[in-house]
Amino acid sequence: MNKHDPLLKVRLDGDAVGPGKIPVALLLRFLTNLNKAFQRTGRVLTGTAESLCRGPQPRSIKEEVALDLVLLTHGSPSAVLGFERRLSKPCLPGMDLGLDILESALTGLSTVQQIGNTLPKGCDVGVLMAWRDAGTLFSQGIEKIEFTLNHRKTLLAATFTPEGFTQIQERIKGPQTNIR
Repeated sequence: MNKHDPLLKVRLDGDAVGPGKIPVALLLRFLTNLNKAFQRTGRVLTGTAESLCRGPQPRSIKEEVALDLVLLTHGSPSAVLGFERRLSKPCLPGMDLGLDILESALTGLSTVQQIGNTLPKGCDVGVLMAWRDAGTLFSQGIEKIEFTLNHRKTLLAATFTPEGFTQIQERIKGPQTNIR
């Protein structure tokens, strides 16, 4: 864990962004869907049967994954966003639901982009739909989204790609039956 880096870094690469700049509409769409992915992962992890339930998200989950944007900087042709948690009370080591949610969401994102039938811990169709909606940026000039979670000695990295976006869409559709 590097104390100088934010808890979560998101790097967006592509023609739609530039060094330290990103269109507001793109940023808003991405952050809305990223937040949905985190909150829905939290619902699945806490035992809610389905993350797509109508109504407001449980307040405890919202508070656990509430993030503040603390950094907008540039990579080479990239926009890099940095986030810190808004937690008001410290958590016991090893018992931090918010970090578990962030870790499960990003680990799950890496897993669901691969071919396979089983969904990882903390993932259901609602979570897949949130990642799919975040992936609409790939049709708007974004080529790759990289996440780095700085919560342990070893960083957790996940990359979201257009190919992974296609795989997530296939998972949402489910198996197709060929009827002749």
